[in-house]
Amino acid sequence: MRAIGEEFAGAEFGDPRRERRLIKFAERMAEKPSASFPSALNVAELEGAYRFFSNPRIQPDKILAPHVERTRMRMGDDAVTLAVHDTSTLSFREEGKRSGFGSLTGKSQQLWTHATLAVRADGSRRPEGLLALSTDTQINHERWLAHVEKANATDSKERLVHVMDREADDYLLFAWFVAQSARFVIRLQYDRCLVADSVDKPEKIREALARAERVVEREVALSPRNGGNRGGKERRVHPVRSGRLARLSISATTVHLQRPTYRAQGSAPRSLELRAVRVWEQDPPAGEPAVEWMLLTSETITTADDALRVVDWYRARWVIEEFFKALKTGCAIEKRQLETFAALSNAVAFFGPMAWQLLLLRHQAQNAPDTDATTALPANLLRILPHIARKPLSATPTAREVFLAIAALGGHLKRNGEPGWQTLARGFEKLRDAAVIWDLALRATRSDQS
Repeated sequence: MRAIGEEFAGAEFGDPRRERRLIKFAERMAEKPSASFPSALNVAELEGAYRFFSNPRIQPDKILAPHVERTRMRMGDDAVTLAVHDTSTLSFREEGKRSGFGSLTGKSQQLWTHATLAVRADGSRRPEGLLALSTDTQINHERWLAHVEKANATDSKERLVHVMDREADDYLLFAWFVAQSARFVIRLQYDRCLVADSVDKPEKIREALARAERVVEREVALSPRNGGNRGGKERRVHPVRSGRLARLSISATTVHLQRPTYRAQGSAPRSLELRAVRVWEQDPPAGEPAVEWMLLTSETITTADDALRVVDWYRARWVIEEFFKALKTGCAIEKRQLETFAALSNAVAFFGPMAWQLLLLRHQAQNAPDTDATTALPANLLRILPHIARKPLSATPTAREVFLAIAALGGHLKRNGEPGWQTLARGFEKLRDAAVIWDLALRATRSDQS
């Protein structure tokens, strides 16, 4: 794994000193990604960090640009890459009310953060990095198209498949994809009307899919979902469930969407021809909500494998949810004490690549556990880990072995299942503290010998 500083090398701020400051700051914060700025930096570094984030010449896109370029390099020559989109709300406490925000929501100010993550489409779901990241003080539905255009502007639209959840269910967005011959898989929120064959009431997608023959079945492991802090609407959309192995049925059909009546005078076409896929659980356990998705896609579906591919691409969407957990918990973004919307937006862009690096470490440990440890940890940290790990490591440790050793440093116990982001962040802090001490000791030794 590359050192985090390389993800920022080449940032253009009109002054090379700002680029060097960014790289140095990134390397320092990567040592303790969840630590507060005052506890991770000395007085001079702290003052420099606050000035950097508040500088009007520093902008999120400029901070992120080198990482986006390296993301595209990691995508390599893959025929298909998933561009997975999602939005998450960052909440900042009301103390020292920040400028550039709207009114308080409860006792917090909110920052809506939209991310586009490149994920391999080969079944591994390996996260390769961010393609776009943006922030706003309110929900802006145009963010979906803005991010699609950013991703497609510097990459082949033929190989990017944009994967989105229910919030992206918008006729104008579908029309744009069709007009641009761009590719997508989007979960439907609305039971949309289809073009009517007669003067009778138009048929809807759900009816058409109910008539479509089941083309394939698949067993899927469903993760448990608890209530957490979700509100009533969120609980209705994502109801509480226990983890289980579910047998899902899949059907698909071609549909002709009818333009919504409120778009009747708009420039969008009167109809769109697309493919619809239904995924449903016929026999859920007693008391458990049945799984059901309706997906809309640009992809041609003529075989069972085609339908399964679309479903598997949509199921890769959960990776970006884990990215936001890494950003919130692993990098403690909501605890950052910055005073303006602009400064916090810069901080989100700054911590984005660090959250991705944490996500990649966990992905390698869970999905490619036997790969060499160098794919999961920078060489300087890998040298230190055997000396401070709770248990001896093998001579050639694997990614999984390294992951669990770091988690153990953070207090993880094997009997408690997979380690969480907070535990992993604590382990990283201890490992990087040890690396700093080790480096200082080596310098002292060389100084004594000279």
